[in-house]
Amino acid sequence: MKYTLKHSNDYLIKHAGQINMQYRPRFHFAPPVGWMNDPNGICYFRNSMHIFYQYYPFDSCWGSMHWGHAVTKDNCVFRHCSIALAPDLDDESGCFSGGAVVNKDNGSELLLMYTKHYEKDGIRQEIQGMASSSDGIHFSKREGPVIGISDLPPGVSGQDFRDPNPVLIGDEYFIFIGSKTDENEGIILVYSSDDGKKFSYRNCLRSPYFGEMGECPDFFRLGGKDVLLVSAINVREEPYRFHGSDSSVYFIGRFDPKNGTFETEHLDEIDCGGRFYAPQTCLDGQGRRIMVAWMESWDGEYFLHKQRHGYNGALTYPRILSVKDGLLYQWPAPGVEKYRRATDFSAPVSKCADATFSLKEGGTVFVRNERDGGDGFAFGMSGGRIWLDTSFLKNSPSGKRFSKYVYRCCTEVRALLDTSSVELFVDGGKETFTERFYIDSNRVAITCENASLLEGYELALPDENFTIIGGTEWESSM
Repeated sequence: MKYTLKHSNDYLIKHAGQINMQYRPRFHFAPPVGWMNDPNGICYFRNSMHIFYQYYPFDSCWGSMHWGHAVTKDNCVFRHCSIALAPDLDDESGCFSGGAVVNKDNGSELLLMYTKHYEKDGIRQEIQGMASSSDGIHFSKREGPVIGISDLPPGVSGQDFRDPNPVLIGDEYFIFIGSKTDENEGIILVYSSDDGKKFSYRNCLRSPYFGEMGECPDFFRLGGKDVLLVSAINVREEPYRFHGSDSSVYFIGRFDPKNGTFETEHLDEIDCGGRFYAPQTCLDGQGRRIMVAWMESWDGEYFLHKQRHGYNGALTYPRILSVKDGLLYQWPAPGVEKYRRATDFSAPVSKCADATFSLKEGGTVFVRNERDGGDGFAFGMSGGRIWLDTSFLKNSPSGKRFSKYVYRCCTEVRALLDTSSVELFVDGGKETFTERFYIDSNRVAITCENASLLEGYELALPDENFTIIGGTEWESSM
């Protein structure tokens, strides 16, 4: 099938919102129709947070990747925009993941870097392309590759060379790109440019924690440290971390721009749950480092697709990142608080809730279907470790996960519940758990054993607007 931006957008406008709303998230981003996976090009531009994402509008399963697009001003309510990129040129097999950066010489121009994916007659090739926009809605692709196969160092696969992450360090553009060697060793390639047009190879970063393929790198500076996020395929399993085929890892250390080297001081898995992949970050309008991730994994059940709900995929709630005591902390970004509504948790509550619990050894919090009191999930503390158990969900169970760290006394756990997901923030954000759940009831019963509710709210959010904005609509909406 040949795609054009007009054809894809016409389909999106016609079918947006024609989906089953039963499990539709209320304050997490999900596509208006079709399939989504990785967040792309997260950025703050023209007074709004822009979220681009891997998108296939024509079905609720993976297909030829487009770049979907949405904006938000409060991290909770999203305006859907017209599709930013379609696979219509030398990227006809897919516009794969990438990032965004504002032109250093023209602060009114937004640059998207993405992977041009081409696959024909058993031959696969990935090169890096660029598109630009002055309004943040309409994008023009540059002809040819910005970084091509000829720019690869020896021994590196041109079939797995993707997910460019552009950043400005000083007055120089740096690009971090995921790849692997011919021996299936995951690597991150570093390129640089003075003008954003011609890029030169700088270095190859290596770590056993890149697995067999390093994907979706994201580099930033925070709290006096350099941080590199990498989504890695098949990292060797260790006690209490790296249990799935897809892992997202953070590296804290020091990057040397002159040599393109990264010295790691500490590393760990970003999220303890089983539905977290491909995180990406940006600075918001207040200079806070915000992170979102695909709230799924490649070994997921894809329950919504199997149930023919017309869409599949969602993103985590935006999180503020900080570096404390050499660790990466995550905490829900402001926004959800304005939708809180006081309620009595002794009775069943909405599956959209924001609640904080005190947990001690042996404590458990149960979240169950209102109707039968059985189907649901639980979290608690055992052996000093926080755990989240979704193994007794009848729809899309994913098992039991434990925290990486041991807690010696009572600790607080904040839970964000949203129709079909749960995110736990442990000990002020020292650790997080992200999972999907699909409970048939619209309300859940929350009970505690050897644990206590510190504060709890239902979340009342406005109905979602599936209007696709662009052109003058974009101008007037912002």
